[in-house]
Amino acid sequence: MGKNRENMRGTYFISSISTTTFLVEYGISSIFTLFLLYVLDFSIPLTSHVYGYYYGFAYLLPILIGYISDKYLNKSTSLTIGFLSMIISQVILCFSASLDAPINPIQDTIVFNLQNTTYFIGLMFLALGTSFSSLSIMHIINSINNKSSRVKGFSIYYPILNIGILIGVIITTVVVGDENYDLFEWIFFIFTIILIIGLISFRLGKNKYLVDNDGNPMKDNYPNEDPMNKERSNFFANISRENTFKIEKLNFKQRIKLFRDSLTQHEKDRLTVFFIFLMIIIFYRIAYSQSSISLIFFIDTYVQRDLSFYTIPVQMFSMLNPMFILILGFIFIKVNDKLEEKKIELNFMKRTILALLIILLCYTILTVIGYYIDIGSVDKISVIWIVVFEFFIAVSEILFSIAGYSLVGNLAPEKYNSLFFGFFLATRSIAMFLSGFISSHFPQEEADFIFNLPINGLMTFFITFVIIITITALVLIINRKKLIEKMHLEDLNSE
Repeated sequence: MGKNRENMRGTYFISSISTTTFLVEYGISSIFTLFLLYVLDFSIPLTSHVYGYYYGFAYLLPILIGYISDKYLNKSTSLTIGFLSMIISQVILCFSASLDAPINPIQDTIVFNLQNTTYFIGLMFLALGTSFSSLSIMHIINSINNKSSRVKGFSIYYPILNIGILIGVIITTVVVGDENYDLFEWIFFIFTIILIIGLISFRLGKNKYLVDNDGNPMKDNYPNEDPMNKERSNFFANISRENTFKIEKLNFKQRIKLFRDSLTQHEKDRLTVFFIFLMIIIFYRIAYSQSSISLIFFIDTYVQRDLSFYTIPVQMFSMLNPMFILILGFIFIKVNDKLEEKKIELNFMKRTILALLIILLCYTILTVIGYYIDIGSVDKISVIWIVVFEFFIAVSEILFSIAGYSLVGNLAPEKYNSLFFGFFLATRSIAMFLSGFISSHFPQEEADFIFNLPINGLMTFFITFVIIITITALVLIINRKKLIEKMHLEDLNSE
């Protein structure tokens, strides 16, 4: 046992360092909507759009950052740049929060005054920092663990990461409390100190603690040659200049046809399955991400947070999801072990369908609650309903995440793993853009429309997600056998 712990020393070290970056990233996420609403005085539609644009951009950025890191930087430098960018972001955000005026008119469009401009600059540095840090930490864990220990490595990393998330939300809750929005600048100041401590700890401890399973120092450099570039070079080295010229003259459709013709039938089938699942991921993420947007609006207005002895701050509810994921993560490991012992297979298809059905149940409950609020029989609901909602959302997320990573692992050829994972990340970006668009129609005084569907109350708003998830789940259930067939899993098992 002692030897195993020693072998995982590098994973424990970098996972502990990662808590500082995720603490800040998710701590800010828990107050992001509230900051826009009550410090910058944005309207609900504008807040939703800004949320969607920012997180859409933030999830797309790692594709570019990953390319820059792989080509020009080593792992330690990438993580250091990530820390420095995040520290700069906190200083700028702290300055922006300090400019808060007590009374401002509600903004329906962005006005680029000093406070708004500095806030968006701070967000830009935050997105850069989180991209560099997240990718480099993933690369480090991957590189210091061999093939047999990577699952264990990420099993260690994931719960420790969620501990950081929980601490971040606790800090925002303790500092701001209930509606003390003038104290936001202190949150950014505290996060600045935490990031500085994290950076110093990493730089001082990396040579001693950042070791692989055999106790050897981590190989800091990325591979000198990008597998994609190597494949591309080999391809062009084996064709004539005349053919190269012909390819360059092809239009987009002709190039796609050439690419498809170069694939085997099994590769084409897997590619088809992969892109179908990307669409399913997008629809799932649209519903899941509402916990940080429209659900915040809902909690702020329609949840009874006054317990007579304590008023629960809105941002405190952001603690529920990581807390449940942290607890359930260990339970799911035990459940998986038991299922394997009994030779019961819970494959990625079953996990995905189950995740969709659970999140469908969550929004069905919200739809029913919305109906009773709309007709005036209920003014505010108990916090218990939000706790139940977040619990089932966490169960759904664990199932869906495991299914998603399993899918990429099964369908992505090793030489194109980064490309496939890039597409996987890009789905979150698209989902966040669409989430911001939908939540901008959160019911207010006037009737609205989403995709030609009338939104005249909470029930019709939440039923939008019921429709989206129901259609997605039905498509998957009806076609599940065909999709599994087209994955050609028997070939993957023999490789």
